[in-house]
Amino acid sequence: MAFARAHGTMSVTQPREFTNGNTGEKFTARSCAFEHPTELDEQGRHKVCFVGFSRNLGELSPAEIAARKDELNVVELESGNYTLCAQGDNAWEAVDLGL
Repeated sequence: MAFARAHGTMSVTQPREFTNGNTGEKFTARSCAFEHPTELDEQGRHKVCFVGFSRNLGELSPAEIAARKDELNVVELESGNYTLCAQGDNAWEAVDLGL
């Protein structure tokens, strides 16, 4: 929810073909796209942040994402890419630092 508030309206893309950078293997996948309401790219279009589905989670429909919104997290990988995943049993607990 915090990611969506910071990055804008969420949509689920149509399936697209991608190529694995390590293996060269082609695969088809959907992703989440967050369109920022005010930030624009160089062409004057709304900035879009793409978030893939984690392998453990699998692809979810928009209805499934909405139903599970309180148990899903977006994490940034070392590559700089983002992934949507389920909170684990050992999920971190937020600390209110009064900021």
